[in-house]
Amino acid sequence: MSRLFGRIFQICWVVEDMEAAIIHWTRTMGVGPFVRFPIPLQAEWLEVRGQRIPQDNDIYRGVSISYSGDTMIELIQPGSDPSPYREFLAAGRQGAHHVGTYADDYDAQMAAARAAGIGVAMEGVLPLSRFAYLDTDTLWPGTMVELIEAGQDMHDYFGAIHEATRRWDGKEAVVSI
Repeated sequence: MSRLFGRIFQICWVVEDMEAAIIHWTRTMGVGPFVRFPIPLQAEWLEVRGQRIPQDNDIYRGVSISYSGDTMIELIQPGSDPSPYREFLAAGRQGAHHVGTYADDYDAQMAAARAAGIGVAMEGVLPLSRFAYLDTDTLWPGTMVELIEAGQDMHDYFGAIHEATRRWDGKEAVVSI
C-alpha cells in the first residue's frame, strides 16, 4: 500500500493494438476474460496537462479490463488526441504505463501531490469515478500513478468483472458485463 496514494489495485498497459493485446493476455498469460468499456468514455469533464478537452475527443480507441487474482489488468489503446497515453507511445514506449490506486481522501491526496511538486498529466470526472494521472514518472523513470476516487457503482462494476474472471473457462477472450 502506498502511504501517499492508497492501495495499488491496478496495473495498466498502453498498447498500439487492443486486439493483439487481448490475445496475448488471454492466450499467453492466461488472464481473462476482458470487458471492453464503451467508447467514447462519457466524461463530465477531462483535462490533459491543464487544458480542458472537448466531449467529442479521440483520447481512447479502446479500454479493456480483466483481473489476475486480485490485481486489475487494464489495457488502453490511445486515440489520436493528445494524452498521457499518446505521449507514452510517441516516446517509443509500450507496456506498463500506470498503477491505479484508490484514494482515501482524493482532495487531500491531490493537494499533497501538488505540494510535493508532482504534476497532473490528466484529470477528470467519469460517471463512476473522479481520477487523476500524476506525473510521478517525471521524477523517477517508470510508471505514473492514477489516483481514483471510486464510487460504489464503480466498486460494484469492477466486482462483477472480477467475479467473471474467477469463473472464466478460457474460451471467450471478451465478455460483456
